[in-house]
Amino acid sequence: MRRNKKYVYRLIGGCICCGLGAMAWLNLQEPVTQPAASVTDTASAQEEAAAPTQTPVLVNQSEPVEQQKLEAALRDSMAQDSAQYEAYVWLPDWQKPLIIGNHQQSSASIIKIYILGTAFELAGHGQLDLQQAVTVHQSDMVGGAGVINGRSGEPQFTIRELLKLMITESDNTATNVLMDTIGVDRIRSFMTAHGYSQSVLQRKMMDFNALKRGEDNFTTAADVGKFFRELRTHQVVSPAADQAMIDILFGQTDTECFPAALPEAKIAHKTGELEGVYHDAGIIYEGGQGYVLCIMSEHSHGRSNTLVTMRTMAKLVDAAYHESLGNQAG
Repeated sequence: MRRNKKYVYRLIGGCICCGLGAMAWLNLQEPVTQPAASVTDTASAQEEAAAPTQTPVLVNQSEPVEQQKLEAALRDSMAQDSAQYEAYVWLPDWQKPLIIGNHQQSSASIIKIYILGTAFELAGHGQLDLQQAVTVHQSDMVGGAGVINGRSGEPQFTIRELLKLMITESDNTATNVLMDTIGVDRIRSFMTAHGYSQSVLQRKMMDFNALKRGEDNFTTAADVGKFFRELRTHQVVSPAADQAMIDILFGQTDTECFPAALPEAKIAHKTGELEGVYHDAGIIYEGGQGYVLCIMSEHSHGRSNTLVTMRTMAKLVDAAYHESLGNQAG
């Protein structure tokens, strides 16, 4: 009897152990459930998920959209031609310019805008007399663009006259004489002081020996665009000096690009051209205001195709400008 009781106790103990083990196993198999979220917690989570990422606050909230739309259209035009382009666009109601591409390109004659700026800055400081007469020697005369090299003898011009010929006729002889008169180091100092950091002046016009040595003049659409934007707001030298420069730039005789695309506009601009290279940049005045446009091209395999592309781009920018005027009026 005593033996049977021990047996029964062992049996009961074994059953209890088995039951506890089974319960522990079931607990391990059950999924872990989280406490139900409150209505407040759920709403907060939804608001966080829906909240937009933080972006810089702009005065005109539609400005970035306008720039993106214009950039897409400009890039589409660029893609239609084999040349490589970069552009700078600034409209009056924009806080920041639109810049497409920003690597150094051979500047061609567009480098002359920095010589123009240097001369007027020096004159403003009393360090250069724009009425000073300068003799142009036969040894100074070079080919390419310009009208001086067709003169006989050794003609004299004032510095102001040479500046005008350098811009309006892109006269290479006038440019080289001005570089000697002003000094290359002064021109470089002007470029550095005004933040045209990607622009480099290393040679005179038509100096093919320098080109063979790898010495060229360079700039970017961003630097050129910055110059014209500051010129438009009279922040390069002074209101009087800057307006005098704008008046000279109105006389540009190369009208194949921007003026051909926008015949109703009044344009203060400078062009530059070498083999495979064509640039146009300036201030385009329409509708009582003016906007800045610079288009630079290189590796062009067809001059006429490049001009067509650049005219198309100019028209796209002009349309965006008029659209912005309409938005301001509305």
